[in-house]
Amino acid sequence: MWTPQEEDILAATLLELTATGWKSDNGFRAGYLSKIEDSLRAEFPNTDLKGNPHINSKIGAWKKSYGLLRSIMSRTGVGWNHHGDHKFDCSDDKWERIVQADKETKFMRNKSWPLWETWKTIFDKDRASGVAAEEIGAAAKSLHGQVSGGSQVHENDYHPSFEDFIPEPYTPVSNHNEPHDDSSKNSGKQASTTKTIPPKRKKPSPDAELMEFLGNLHERTDARLEMISKRIGYEFDMGQARQEVFDKLGTVEGLTLPQRYRLCNILGDKPQRLEVFIGMPANARLGYLLCLIEDEQKKG
Repeated sequence: MWTPQEEDILAATLLELTATGWKSDNGFRAGYLSKIEDSLRAEFPNTDLKGNPHINSKIGAWKKSYGLLRSIMSRTGVGWNHHGDHKFDCSDDKWERIVQADKETKFMRNKSWPLWETWKTIFDKDRASGVAAEEIGAAAKSLHGQVSGGSQVHENDYHPSFEDFIPEPYTPVSNHNEPHDDSSKNSGKQASTTKTIPPKRKKPSPDAELMEFLGNLHERTDARLEMISKRIGYEFDMGQARQEVFDKLGTVEGLTLPQRYRLCNILGDKPQRLEVFIGMPANARLGYLLCLIEDEQKKG
């Protein structure tokens, strides 16, 4: 974002270039971006504004706004109000017709345009000469002096408006016949080689922390549900085995009916014994069951 002081220095420098013959029929001569960079750097040593894309984009946006303003001001019944705040004096019906003719003017009515006269000097095709050039140069020095008097104190005193968050369109300042300005690119490359700004480490946002928490909670929930499902499956298997234990005992030769009744209670009360019994080979089951009956008799 540009601060108001940086914009004033840009306007003052463009006025100086206009007064000193840098303005041509197709815009400004090659190298003008470097001149603006030098002016900004002299006033704001810590600025990171470069000819491309920052200055070129800002001038392009100014030129587009000036074209819209010139179209609006050419209509009858439209002018500046008497409050000195560079806002339009226009009826609602008139403004509605203006917006219908060009949708890009929709948000321009209630905004202040203090650079209107400056833009007229910078972007109109008439070249400054003689007395006009002296007047432009004096205006540039006056504007530059005003900014220099307060820029060191108010360099960071900037309060963005709603329009500042709308991306500025890129519009070339001159047509394709203008010589390409390589000096600003070279100066940009030199600056990039001498000054390296380490990337700032982004703090995790609350949303990211919440998503991480929910992800961990999801994993823990899945693990617990899996454990519960295994447990339920195990209990289900054991319950079914208890129901079938009498039939399984009937497959063991050598057991009497009273012994089978007694073993139903023994195996039903001890799931571990029931597991061992089910997992045993058939020829070993009788001996194991008789041992269980014998242990129960000793305890009794």
